[in-house]
Amino acid sequence: MLVQPPIEELLPKAESRYTLAMLVAKRTRQLVDGAQPMVAETTPNLVTLACEEIVAGKVVGIQGIHNPTVPLRPEIEEARRLAKELAESQAALDAFPDLIDMRVLNAVPDEAEEEDAIEDGIALDEITDEVISDDIADVNDEDIKDLISLDGAETEDAE
Repeated sequence: MLVQPPIEELLPKAESRYTLAMLVAKRTRQLVDGAQPMVAETTPNLVTLACEEIVAGKVVGIQGIHNPTVPLRPEIEEARRLAKELAESQAALDAFPDLIDMRVLNAVPDEAEEEDAIEDGIALDEITDEVISDDIADVNDEDIKDLISLDGAETEDAE
């Protein structure tokens, strides 16, 4: 039951009880979604806060269908912006999952292999190539030769 502000103060602000209920509900939804209060917060109850804003004349019902822009609290805006960026970057990664093989991107030679290679005079790139080729089971030497010959043919055609 609404005690503060009294219903007698709220009724003159709307055409009917239904219109008043819809106005309070819409403003409360905005407050729940992170809108900045337009009066000093005296209660943690958002319905009461919405009613106080209506009595103060800060929120007014306008007939018709409207989509008002409601300023949000800065921390809510930042959280929503970060969530949107995260969703966009995840969507970008999900768009081409077969093109990104994380095993190849994260392939790092073992420290023992790296030390042995340094002692034997082998370049670190050769170790990395070995690690990557070990992780890719579907690629064989014939496929690599075919790709090299195709690459050479395309280069000759371009000239």
